[in-house]
Amino acid sequence: MRKVTKPSPTASPLLFELNPEPLQETLTVLGGIPLVVQVYAMNQAQRYLDKSISGDDLTNNFKLAWVYELPLGKGKRYVTSGVGSALLGNWRVAAIQYYSSGYFIALATTSSFSIFAGSNRPTVPSNFGWGCSAQSNFDPSVDTFFKPESFFGTQSTTTFGNAPRYNGECRQFPIYDENLSLNRKIRLTEKLNLDFRMEGYNIFNRVRFGTGSTTLQSATFGKLTSNNDIFNTPRQLQAAMPLNW
Repeated sequence: MRKVTKPSPTASPLLFELNPEPLQETLTVLGGIPLVVQVYAMNQAQRYLDKSISGDDLTNNFKLAWVYELPLGKGKRYVTSGVGSALLGNWRVAAIQYYSSGYFIALATTSSFSIFAGSNRPTVPSNFGWGCSAQSNFDPSVDTFFKPESFFGTQSTTTFGNAPRYNGECRQFPIYDENLSLNRKIRLTEKLNLDFRMEGYNIFNRVRFGTGSTTLQSATFGKLTSNNDIFNTPRQLQAAMPLNW
């Protein structure tokens, strides 16, 4: 955490928490204990085929939390007295901003074998050009997340697929999220005060589309057909005024 404050006693504090995260593989933990998930290899005789980037990897991950107390009102730099001080004093603005790459994609297939192994994976011509989140003006009513099934070719029913567990060249749509709050404490008596606050989540009402089905043979492969194909929630606003004593 980095804190930035002005030395003047009348200055308004400006606090930042900056958390840029470099390329890394995320380990899921529960209560500080690593979570071990048992996954069977697709082909026990060639386990190296399961080597892959982590599905939890977020190559670019940026978080910023900040609080700004407006320099207005009694004891501040501006508008220190009168009606203006009573109306404009003690306001504070805070925000949490989160920006991240999307998660990597894993394709699935219905082609399977009656052997004691993990699930089969599709056969693909290349790890590049799957479509994915390449479109900046994606329209789910006319566009699909992936290239058509024909791009990937006929799926073999007698051999293992060559697709990686997670394709490092194919991601979900990125995450852009901003949450904002506006707060003012209104002192009524020495021990009694009102805490007025307004909060907005996803304040810019961004939409993060999903991927549709990731199974090649599915009729909805790459097609967004329901609200389950939207990975975030619409803008939410709320206000409250608790009385503290």
